Amino acid sequence: MKLFDRYVVLAFARAATLMLCVLLALFSFLALTEELEDVGTGAFTTTDAVSVVLLTTPSRIIQLLPVTVLLGGVLGLGALANHRELLAMRAAGVSAWRLAGTLCGIAVTLALLYVALQGLLVPLVERQAQEFRSKQLAQTALGGTQFWSRHERSFIRIGAVDYGRIPRDIEIYELDAQGRLVHLLLADKADVISAGEWLLHQVVEKRLDTDGVRQRTLTSLPWASFLTPEQFGTLIAPAHALSALDLYKYIAEMRGSGVDTRDFQAMLWHQLSLPVALFAMILLALPFVLGNPRTRGTGLRGAIGGALGIGFYLFEQITSHLAQILELPSAPTALAPAVLVLLGALFAIKRLQ
Repeated sequence: MKLFDRYVVLAFARAATLMLCVLLALFSFLALTEELEDVGTGAFTTTDAVSVVLLTTPSRIIQLLPVTVLLGGVLGLGALANHRELLAMRAAGVSAWRLAGTLCGIAVTLALLYVALQGLLVPLVERQAQEFRSKQLAQTALGGTQFWSRHERSFIRIGAVDYGRIPRDIEIYELDAQGRLVHLLLADKADVISAGEWLLHQVVEKRLDTDGVRQRTLTSLPWASFLTPEQFGTLIAPAHALSALDLYKYIAEMRGSGVDTRDFQAMLWHQLSLPVALFAMILLALPFVLGNPRTRGTGLRGAIGGALGIGFYLFEQITSHLAQILELPSAPTALAPAVLVLLGALFAIKRLQ
């Protein structure tokens, strides 16, 4: 890496790290206040609340990454512009495209960091956060891959959850008023249609009465789940906590099952669009700084950069909700905001050049 590249990278890194720390502290504090409201419920303690906030930090970093990249570029390059260093670079023959190439190198590094966080770390720590949250619930236990829960005289044990969404190795017990087992369901897996509606597969049903045990084997069996929304939330991972690979495998597994996977398709394409958004955000900072470096101070740059970042986030949310309401294809609607901003940034850089 040349001296020029290192200088620009360091300027960006200082500004982006500062902004990430500020934003992360703010949003983590808000998350902590929400978790503290549940302290005292069940066995959930203040330590558990802090642990949940810490474990969900990687997800928070991913959510803040696009606006952090934009602010890091605007403020980092803006600091160079304030000291006329960008002007000196341009006078020395460094073109706008040369600066854009350096920024693209930073975006590649950040995209690799994002893949590592979303693909490896987030699913692991989010599962651990679910275990802490399960302490809020009476008659429910979650540890490792095992899940136990009870409702009145019914019990359920789930041995594993594939892709964070498909329960496997299921045992459902029903007792009578005297505590004797009267009904047993064993299933290989279940399709979760909704929180209260499951479709069990490869089912062995046993009924125990005074005449003995009656058994039958079924290919599938609908089951009305007794799990509360809170219990269901500790068992099934939310879409944002899944890696792109798990989302793809889950969508493929559910194809033809009748389960609505549109939300998961939208989340998959949103994850795939984020690297494009990183390139768009960091390149957008360049024409913003080079266009008129003398008339914008650091505070104004930060305010405009923050407004652009929030605007991009709202644009993404609006297109995502419209896609679901109008049943539009997930891929183009998820990619459209990032691609449009990227094309706009490239056009602005071309005009500067």
